[in-house]
Amino acid sequence: MKVSTKKLISSTHPSLNLWHPTIDSFTWNTLIRAAHLQTHPPTSPTHTPLSLFLRMRFHGVHLDYYTFSFLLQSIHSPPHLQLGRALHSQVLFFGFSSDPFVQTSLISMYTGCGDLGSARKVFDEMPQPDLPSWNSIINANVKAGLLSVARQLFVKMPSRNVVSWSSMLDGYVRWGKCEGALDLFGKMQEENKVVPNEYTMSILVAACEQLGSLEHGKWAHACVYKLGMEINVVLGTSLIEMYAKCGSINRARLVFENLGRKKDLMAWSAMISGLAMHGHWEDCLRLFSNMVESGVRPDGIAFLGVLSACVHGGLVSQGKAMFERMSKEFDISPSVQHYGCMIDLYGRAGLIDEALNLLNTMPMEPDVLIWGALLSGARVCGDVETCEIALNKIIEQDPTNSAAYVLLSSVYAKMGRWKDARHIRNLMETKSVKKVPGRSSIEVNVNIQ
Repeated sequence: MKVSTKKLISSTHPSLNLWHPTIDSFTWNTLIRAAHLQTHPPTSPTHTPLSLFLRMRFHGVHLDYYTFSFLLQSIHSPPHLQLGRALHSQVLFFGFSSDPFVQTSLISMYTGCGDLGSARKVFDEMPQPDLPSWNSIINANVKAGLLSVARQLFVKMPSRNVVSWSSMLDGYVRWGKCEGALDLFGKMQEENKVVPNEYTMSILVAACEQLGSLEHGKWAHACVYKLGMEINVVLGTSLIEMYAKCGSINRARLVFENLGRKKDLMAWSAMISGLAMHGHWEDCLRLFSNMVESGVRPDGIAFLGVLSACVHGGLVSQGKAMFERMSKEFDISPSVQHYGCMIDLYGRAGLIDEALNLLNTMPMEPDVLIWGALLSGARVCGDVETCEIALNKIIEQDPTNSAAYVLLSSVYAKMGRWKDARHIRNLMETKSVKKVPGRSSIEVNVNIQ
């Protein structure tokens, strides 16, 4: 349970305060852990895990392995690496370096701080690593993209639990080895002692989504039912995204509706994006309104889905209204992706002046996608001048972008300016810019070709 240290102190005893010299180590450890679990920044500098630890030392309170474990768990980002190393020295000084609980916390701390070498050193110095330590070092290598190292460690494990399997599955999916994830899940099923949980299945579903394989996705969904598993909001959201990506929006709708009151912002956003992807623009806008009416506050991702629907549906007035609602009603600052949607929307509608005006008022530097959206719109309108402006910006930011050259060449050809079209083609050859060939895949008998 996550509570503030202030509430924890006051609820323990009315007269208890941080400066009282008789507070025992159990209470101090509880306070340190509570400070670590706070979801908001502490209201006082005396309520941070480190300050509580220093106060504990000041009063001469006995330190134990819980003290260092809870404290190390609060350090998990690269800027705090030096602090983590200093605490490691304290661990050695007080003789807790051989405690499995502390060792696992050290591995997690070094991993979070980006020092995989030190994490591996701690692990290798353990005479008999326990299961959490194995899982922690495997997860560290997975996050670093060292799948082969993670797999070697995984194979060496004396025993594995669902966390071990899920970490490896996540690694395969995270780094685009989705077919490997499916194979690994098959091996997991062969070990009857390990039962997948909702998180495991959400990873498997994500693998099917990345493959774009509806048959594999339906198989994964069937496995969920076979396991007698209740679909929570995390797994449900994964299924919605998978079905939408794999072309079955009706199945996505069914999963969404069956979530009932469990739907959170991520589930709503996934369904909104899915409807936009499949061209159900009016349904997308309606669902967004239902979400707001149900008390769920939208975020930038939800607005991105709605704006995408407006772009593909040519709903200029609705898109403009939604874009304005972001900042005025929900205090959300539009990102470059939101600006890109609006410029794309104006461009497709032939409103090049509006697109340029919005582009010039952007608080951030327009990227290649922004200029690309403007270029596409200007091409449709035959606005060669704007095409040239956008092209120069794209080449400036990405000199190897072959699509920009090809697009401008086709504009010149459409306008009958064959000399200029040939010049662009020659320019590509001079700069050794090659047109990237298209590529596609198909599913044949549940195999990706």
